[in-house]
Amino acid sequence: MRHTRTLTFSSCLTLSLAACGEDSGLSISDTANITTLNPTVPGTTTSGVDDPTVGDTTEQSGTMGESESATEPTSGTTADVTATGTTTEDATATDGPATDGTTDATTTTDGTSSTTDDTTTGDATTGDIDECQAPATQPPCDEAGDDIFKAIGLNCSDNPAMAIPIKNPVIMAPDTSSYRVATHFGTAKDPMDPNQWAWAPKEGSRFLVIGSGTFPNLEADGGLVEQNGQDTQPNGNPDDQTQLPGVMHHEMGSNNGAGGTPFMNCDGVHDCSDTIANQWNGIGAGVAHDVFYMSFDLDVPQGTHGYLLDFVYFTEEWPNYVNATVNDMLIVWSTSETFTGNVTFIDEQPLTVTALDPYMTILPGDPRLAGTGFPGDDEGAATGWYTAKGSAAPGETFTIAISVFDLGDTVWDTVGILDKFRWDCMGCVPNEVDSCGIIPQ
Repeated sequence: MRHTRTLTFSSCLTLSLAACGEDSGLSISDTANITTLNPTVPGTTTSGVDDPTVGDTTEQSGTMGESESATEPTSGTTADVTATGTTTEDATATDGPATDGTTDATTTTDGTSSTTDDTTTGDATTGDIDECQAPATQPPCDEAGDDIFKAIGLNCSDNPAMAIPIKNPVIMAPDTSSYRVATHFGTAKDPMDPNQWAWAPKEGSRFLVIGSGTFPNLEADGGLVEQNGQDTQPNGNPDDQTQLPGVMHHEMGSNNGAGGTPFMNCDGVHDCSDTIANQWNGIGAGVAHDVFYMSFDLDVPQGTHGYLLDFVYFTEEWPNYVNATVNDMLIVWSTSETFTGNVTFIDEQPLTVTALDPYMTILPGDPRLAGTGFPGDDEGAATGWYTAKGSAAPGETFTIAISVFDLGDTVWDTVGILDKFRWDCMGCVPNEVDSCGIIPQ
């Protein structure tokens, strides 16, 4: 079954709110030699962890199953900040939370919802489990330090009314030069605002940069700057991997594992989007190198049906290796009861060099690639910012995993920027057209 997905363009404002709480996460220095951070012990958090226990690298399991959500999705949402610091949504196509398939929200001429519906914040004051109890305010806490979870908006505190706590954090990246927590990427300025960096955080003051190569040390201002051609070298992360890392699987998972019905009847283990298999084996070489992997568990607030995460994809392989066995991937994976598999797909295609060929909009020679290591005359490109939109079941505990790796080679590198993880009250329905997936900004 083929589902056509219409991409809705939107814009985002960077959230600049007060810092929250005390430092309670994992930093690069804390995790320099950690492969797995005790993933098998339930109920643990990173709060107050100064010396995390090193565990094994066995596969995690999460709560997974068939899609059951019937909540109407939202599309193209972007965040604004009110005078009180509460985030509100600036929606281009906002559907209300009706359970009968109807919509009850419209869009005004200024692009804002004409109702009080807010897809990323909730109101836990009534105690009604049907109310979205996602944080009404979520101040960033990445203003100092190099904690990779705080850098993307997670684990600012243990208080779920003010933050998004995590459990069972995992970092399988022994080469710590494969990731950086940075204030900006590259040296280019925003074409619309020369006082801002072209690649700047979407919330707070830092974001996470991950790659299949190695990164230099940060600049004095916390920025990550690379020389031309620097993204053409291997790192010390795992090579020769014939399976995806951690909880991920490249095999089709729809139709109870038989495949052929993307986003429907997930088998709870394999990729229910059916997007990875062909890119992994059919086009790619089926062997991953320089593998970066991280994961964490989340308790979904009552009344909350999904989540959002912003990202950019850069690669040195475009355009020379489109439709080649060299086919680097960036994957964000979910083990929710509502959906199991890859949640970063465009028109049912994952984030690979080949699949993203039509979506590479920042091309070789673009000034926005200055200082990223990708500004070659005929190779190296980026997608621009996108938002991954996934589903979840209120009250469940599930795993999010993130990986980037070279596929079929150890030379030409790929980089992802990740930022601004947040809950999405309305969420999305994976097997509905124009619901879950990726939204360009």
